[in-house]
Amino acid sequence: MIRKLQQKIVVIITLLLSVTMILLLGGLNVISQMESNRRIDDRLERISRNTGMNPYADLSPYKDEQNSYVDFFSVQLNYYNEIVSVTFNRDIVVQSDEIVSYVNEALSSGESNGRLGNYAFSVRKTPSGQVVVFLDITQITEQNRNFATTTVFIGIIAIAVFFLLSVALSFWLVRPVRETFDKQKLFISNASHELKTPLAVIKANSDVLEAEIGENKWLGYIRSESDRMSELVNELLCLARLDDKNSPKIVKEDLNLSDIVLQSALPFESRMFENGKRFDVNVQPDIHFHGDKSTLQHIVTILIDNAEKYSDDGGEIKVSLSMRGSKRVIEVYNTGKGIPKDRLDKIFERFYREDEARNSKSGGYGLGLAIARSGVEAHGGSIKAFSEYGKWVKFVVTL
Repeated sequence: MIRKLQQKIVVIITLLLSVTMILLLGGLNVISQMESNRRIDDRLERISRNTGMNPYADLSPYKDEQNSYVDFFSVQLNYYNEIVSVTFNRDIVVQSDEIVSYVNEALSSGESNGRLGNYAFSVRKTPSGQVVVFLDITQITEQNRNFATTTVFIGIIAIAVFFLLSVALSFWLVRPVRETFDKQKLFISNASHELKTPLAVIKANSDVLEAEIGENKWLGYIRSESDRMSELVNELLCLARLDDKNSPKIVKEDLNLSDIVLQSALPFESRMFENGKRFDVNVQPDIHFHGDKSTLQHIVTILIDNAEKYSDDGGEIKVSLSMRGSKRVIEVYNTGKGIPKDRLDKIFERFYREDEARNSKSGGYGLGLAIARSGVEAHGGSIKAFSEYGKWVKFVVTL
């Protein structure tokens, strides 16, 4: 639980900071591009108004260095769009056939301003015809490309830094939750141990009283509730053992998983028969697994017991074990009310149960599936629930 919370914190912080950085760098690129377009349009406008001649020729480079060094060529056209003259500024070199091609493309576009390859063009009417100015924007385009590459590189580094910072921050943020959770686990473990003794005393005294006065419904109530309380205490102790990193680890050995599933299912046959439910066990023989025997038995027992409790009257329960490639798959299926899709993940949370399911018939405290998941994860496996609400539910354990 703590690890999932920490992962969510890392994802949220990294995502928020990354989106902010992307928007910031993207905005800078947009502003840079807009400024470049403004400079290009401004230069084209000045040259066009000067009938295709360099309006900065008389300016000192120290006065207006950016505008003094402009690579362009202009084409004077008569009223019939025939080329009259071509003016080149600085060292720009363009072949005559290229000039004709550029002019034709600019005129056919029907636009007064536009882009053609490495040139920005402007078409302006003059007293003698038209002037078409072609401004070399190679340098400006390269500057924009370099700026974009630099910002992308900075963005990647920033996202990596954000991720590392969010990981470090997540440890600090979950520390109070971790401490509270550890205290809760310690309390549950200690309280469960302390409750075992008075429960044993209550059950022993009720047995003595029954021997003295005979059967009594009040003693029956005491014994019944003591058994339910003992069941809860045992489940809490089981959870505490699985959660406690300092407790002895589960003992893994080579096991015949087929025998474990069959032995776990066997005690339920008579109960299913008495309750009029169909019980089908289909186990592939001689499937072996390296794991803890008692934990695996507990997992299978929890799932079958859960299927029996929540199956409908005269319903069907199926238990199967099979190999799928290198994986061992245990499936427990039952007909019945099923589980809504939005609650399929919640059912594995501790103490979670649907309100309408809390009745004396089903019993339980919402710990069984949490214990099953902890046991499966302790073996490096996974457990999932599938359901068609109102019809059936199936639990799948993959080891």
